[in-house]
Amino acid sequence: MCGRIVQTKTSDYVALFDVEQDDTADFTPTWNLKPTQSALVVADGDKDGIRRLTPARWSLVPTWSRELRLTFPTFNARIETAGQKPTFRASMKRRRCVFPIDGYYEWQTVGKTKTPYFVHAGSETTPLALAGLYSWWRDPSAHASHDAPTTGGRGGSAASAAPDSAADASREPGAHGDGWVLTATVLTQPAAPELDWLHDRMPVVLDPHVSGRGLLDAWLDPNVDGSDLAHDVKAASAAAAESIVWHQVSQLRGDGPELIAPI
Repeated sequence: MCGRIVQTKTSDYVALFDVEQDDTADFTPTWNLKPTQSALVVADGDKDGIRRLTPARWSLVPTWSRELRLTFPTFNARIETAGQKPTFRASMKRRRCVFPIDGYYEWQTVGKTKTPYFVHAGSETTPLALAGLYSWWRDPSAHASHDAPTTGGRGGSAASAAPDSAADASREPGAHGDGWVLTATVLTQPAAPELDWLHDRMPVVLDPHVSGRGLLDAWLDPNVDGSDLAHDVKAASAAAAESIVWHQVSQLRGDGPELIAPI
């Protein structure tokens, strides 16, 4: 699984993923980012096609939910079943993203002892790209007169009415004007042999140096059905795991670069 990430190198994310619009001015770099907090995602706008680096609330909430805080965790989703699950199905089809990260933490459990490790690319200066899904959720109490206009001939769904970018995440993580909240989840898959000693699942990694830029671009393309890409993405992620490294760290308390220091 993947329940804690590091995001500090925003300028590297912009360069690596060919970001056209950088919405990170109010984002605070963090070495201890947790679910439901504001995380950065890269996504291609489904109306204007612009590639953005933008904050989103890390825990996906489907458009049809009446509540922002669900009764079950949605910070991870299994790539094997995301295309069938009601919570993730629409997002798997056409609302996909990547989480650009410096690395993530995973805990090895032996008996009652949990030991944290920092997992990252072989070069500590190279970000990882975790495959994800996103969804726009709107507070039902938002005034009807503030409905966003539908565009692109896609009908009147909440998704088609949603904004295309993050302009203000200062209130609720991922929050925008008129009650809109951008939410997202990290996809997982069975752990590759290199990592199965640590946990039986791992995040889905899209490394353009391994799989090529084409697969990454297809994953972000809202006109491509994500279920058609799932097999290739899983295979590319397993291959990318061969170049991933890790080291043990201290128990995670607070926030700062000392959290990723090896012990």
